[in-house]
Amino acid sequence: MPSVEDQASLSWMLWGPVMAELRNRVVQIRQFGDTDGLEVADAPLPQAGQGEVRVRVLASGLEYTDTLIRRHLYPQTAARRPPFVLGYDLVGEIDQLGDGVSGFQIGDRVADMTVVGSNAAYCTLKSRDLTRVPRGVDAAEAAALILSWTTAYQLLHRAARVRRRQRVLVHGAAGAVGQALIVLGRMAGLELWGAARGRHAPLVRKLGATPIDYEREDFTRVVPGGFDVVFDGIGESGYGRSFAALKSGGLLCAYGYSAGVQAQRRMLTMLMWIVACISGSGYLVASVPASTRSISCGHNIPAGSKRIWSSSSAYWQLGRSNRASPSGFRSVTSWRHTAALRKVV
Repeated sequence: MPSVEDQASLSWMLWGPVMAELRNRVVQIRQFGDTDGLEVADAPLPQAGQGEVRVRVLASGLEYTDTLIRRHLYPQTAARRPPFVLGYDLVGEIDQLGDGVSGFQIGDRVADMTVVGSNAAYCTLKSRDLTRVPRGVDAAEAAALILSWTTAYQLLHRAARVRRRQRVLVHGAAGAVGQALIVLGRMAGLELWGAARGRHAPLVRKLGATPIDYEREDFTRVVPGGFDVVFDGIGESGYGRSFAALKSGGLLCAYGYSAGVQAQRRMLTMLMWIVACISGSGYLVASVPASTRSISCGHNIPAGSKRIWSSSSAYWQLGRSNRASPSGFRSVTSWRHTAALRKVV
């Protein structure tokens, strides 16, 4: 598993000298597999089309999800074939406006969730998908918030619809989404527990949750009567123990499968495994009687995340007040991208 420093978000910085002739460089996948399939390459300078802007990329996130895409284990990008450019999210500065673009101007700083394509010096984006980033917010910190914090917000407020004083367990609490779930959950008035390795207990406690050392403690027995909600992006033992940790009427939000990745399952095998875990337990994504427990699959939540950008200015305000600063993120130059990816595996 990636360390907290790596998983919390390695942010890829694209700083360089201003040159008379604009030049584009990208980090692309030449072939699926390990980091040997990555390369830094020169690419044509893109031109903004109808309804698009071109941005000079200031910071682009480098996250655990990128390793899934690189290894051909991410369903949302399963149809893509190399070569293509990596990069799930970015913060950039607009340097060209396409026809039909309104509401933006040259020099505006913006953010977007691209899924692929942002690990570049320049790229084009649909203007309708952009959100502004205030000048006072650090570009690298802003990029580190986009994927993980959007996922966490949607898990809390769209999937689980949490309520104040609910008792909530977060698996992978020291990871990027886990940290965001704890911070945003605390702001929502939840009572939180965070499962992580023992060495991460101080971080989990600092974020606002009661730490659980999952290597030494049985999280199914921590809370008498069980948790109201469990967020599980790991899927160990087919989510079975997470399900057992719920109270009657509780909700398990299963949004990831890193246990299957660590076991080096292929994508089709993992998808069949996830379906079997759910259907084999007899639980579907539907309303169920309060006397039972239910499971909600949030696996594809990031795919629909663009639509919450209209209210995402709240993130930048949180960042300014240090209430949502990503913990342990680091910045690396674009040319050390391959070495950085090895640390995230």
